[in-house]
Amino acid sequence: MSSAVEIGSTSTLTVPETEARPRPRPDGPDPVNDWLCAWCLNRVASERDRLEQQGQSEFVFKNPDGLLFHIITFARAPGCRQMGAPTLAHTWFANHAWSYCLCNRCRRHLGWFYTGPTEFVGLIRDRITRAVWMLS
Repeated sequence: MSSAVEIGSTSTLTVPETEARPRPRPDGPDPVNDWLCAWCLNRVASERDRLEQQGQSEFVFKNPDGLLFHIITFARAPGCRQMGAPTLAHTWFANHAWSYCLCNRCRRHLGWFYTGPTEFVGLIRDRITRAVWMLS
C-alpha cells in the first residue's frame, strides 16, 4: 500500500492524464474487499477500483479552514451520489473540479467527486471501512 502524502492548503497535486489509472481488477466478485460507509455499512466502493495518482492512491490534504483529510482515490464509487455543482475553488488536484460525495443510503458526506482531464472519487479514510474488517 502506498504511503500518504501531505500537501498544504495552497498546494495542488498535478495529475497528468496518463498517470491516473486504476489498479488491475481481479476477475470475479470479491466482497471482502468492499469499502463501506462507516455509519450505515452501505457498500460505497471496491478495493478493485483504487486509482493511483502519480503512483499512489492515498493522500493527506488540508482544507482552507486547516482541517486535515486523509483520502483514498477510486475510479468510481457506485454506492455514492454527487451533490452540488463542481468547482475549481481550493481544489487539491490541479485542473479537477470537485463536488460533494454522499453515501446513497444515509446521505453522510464521504468525500468528493473530481471531474477534469480524468474523473475519480476521493473518499475520506475515517468515514469508510473495509468489509473484511467487519467479518473479523
